[in-house]
Amino acid sequence: MTSRIAAAIATCALSLGALASGAGVATAAPSATNGAAGDSPSLRSAINARAAAVDRCSYQVVRSHDSRYVYSVSGVFDGGARELTPQKEDYVRFSGEWRKVVQVDACGGGQGQAPTALRVTGKLGNPESYDPSLPRVIHSNDLKPAASSVIPKAPGLTSVDRLDAATVRVTWKPAQGDPDQVILMERMPFYSSEVGVWHPYTYQRNVQAGATSMDRKLERHPDIPPAYRTHAYWMRVVKGGFVSDLRAEKPVTVEP
Repeated sequence: MTSRIAAAIATCALSLGALASGAGVATAAPSATNGAAGDSPSLRSAINARAAAVDRCSYQVVRSHDSRYVYSVSGVFDGGARELTPQKEDYVRFSGEWRKVVQVDACGGGQGQAPTALRVTGKLGNPESYDPSLPRVIHSNDLKPAASSVIPKAPGLTSVDRLDAATVRVTWKPAQGDPDQVILMERMPFYSSEVGVWHPYTYQRNVQAGATSMDRKLERHPDIPPAYRTHAYWMRVVKGGFVSDLRAEKPVTVEP
């Protein structure tokens, strides 16, 4: 699929997310610049980020995102800085803004020492396409990781029950620890009318406080390719600017 088609799919999905009705608020992950000052020469050369330990080896970095840049996370050790291996990443929307959540492994290569700080670096992906005044490299400040206790825990799904041919009820355990937001993640087929194709797309559906279930409609259009028909659901929570462990997410799938 060409980049033009992919961009069109993402743009249409964003519109659908904003207009979606039913329980919860649906939002779709962005594909273009977010959290930056556009193409202005005054683009600030700092990445807004925070970090926390998930466990002894894994660290979560929540940062602003500008799609023109390619990002990496480095750990600062006694012997210098070393780029860390990404484990999992995703977009998350909270406090009205999209953020990129990246989890990295600090124990790769036999490293047993915890980093004293983390650094995020963004390098302009296609520098020949931009005005020379646009920074070629941007950085975060050195990030001192917060303790693992700040990483919230997502409730587990208990069931996905079919109510009728086109509806399922997704049920989960009550959220613990008073998170700022509980989120039902839903991956389902999405149709882009601009390019005329079906494609899997993941939505973030914010859950009302205290709720432990949500009814979801299954997309059953006969033109959906067989490989894209599966729907999937999992839980995510946000608290204090951090997100539950992305590696622990185990989607439950259902066929329409």
